[in-house]
Amino acid sequence: MKKTMLKAAFFLSAGVWMTACGSSKQAAQAIDLTGEWNIVAVNGEKVQAANMPYIGLDMKGKKVYGNAGCNRMTGTFEADSLQPGKISFGQVGTTRMMCPDMDTENKVLQALNAVKGYAQTETGLNMTDAEGKAVLTLEKRETPVITLNDLAGEWVISAIYGVRVGKMDKTPFIAFDIAQKRVHGNAGCNIINGGFSQEEGKANSLKFSQMISTMMACPDMDTERQILEALGKVTGFSLNQEQAVALLDEAGTEVLTLTKNTDEPLTK
Repeated sequence: MKKTMLKAAFFLSAGVWMTACGSSKQAAQAIDLTGEWNIVAVNGEKVQAANMPYIGLDMKGKKVYGNAGCNRMTGTFEADSLQPGKISFGQVGTTRMMCPDMDTENKVLQALNAVKGYAQTETGLNMTDAEGKAVLTLEKRETPVITLNDLAGEWVISAIYGVRVGKMDKTPFIAFDIAQKRVHGNAGCNIINGGFSQEEGKANSLKFSQMISTMMACPDMDTERQILEALGKVTGFSLNQEQAVALLDEAGTEVLTLTKNTDEPLTK
């Protein structure tokens, strides 16, 4: 009888322990990292910057993107499915613009290199180092709302992968005809024409199709080549921090930046 009671007590305590572990594991797994997060503090110091740095996490593709405070960044990460709460970032690349204040950006990039885990907070997430210290404090980023109808009209292609397009003989641009689901423009040398479509149920999806161009040769064809390649990778659009339209690839990387044309019409 005594042995039976001891066995029952053992299994009961073991069951409680397993339940507790399972609950803890489920709680960690319930943290959804998907989406974009403002970086509101670095190593406990509140971020004071004109452009709020942020990161976006593509859990399916294991890719990270965002802005470190000046430059756009892209890279990869690993999240351990067997150990919830573990994450580390691979090499993160950035564009090479110079801004008046590079201090915040340098701190953000250093902190990303130190990240080994994450933990949920009342207002968002903490990215932690190997000792569990919070090196980045994140809060969910509200993505500015933009619809397909907002794309109507002419847009100057002002940047490619975050690098500003220099002055050219012909301004690269793209114009959207929403009713006809057609686009036309200029890639910097040649006239381009084509169509676009959206995935059903995805209001911010965008895919160009049947894009054709004239065949003229110009002194600088490199910019045109980059624009045409980028158009082929576009899967969506949003507003970026500068309130310009960002054309995004599958990983959420801003491949082309569009600025509304407010000058003379570029279509001739």
